[in-house]
Amino acid sequence: MKHNRQPDRLESSIIAAALAVAGMLFLSDKLGSLLFSGTAFMHLVQHTASVVLVALGLTLLVAEQDVIEIQPADLRQKRNRE
Repeated sequence: MKHNRQPDRLESSIIAAALAVAGMLFLSDKLGSLLFSGTAFMHLVQHTASVVLVALGLTLLVAEQDVIEIQPADLRQKRNRE
């Protein structure tokens, strides 16, 4: 049985290793700014999470009230049609 795909595997492994090294060099160069951005973003998320949750809760309450008011009217209309 021939191993025709062996060079392809070797080439792809070499390319993957080269990309990993290049990515590591890029990441190590930008690591400080990425960490600073990440910590700033986490602080932003922590401070705004309560406001977002309150807004989501109010939106769900308003949507639920609209659904409750609509359902009986729909039922009355269905009963009148029958």
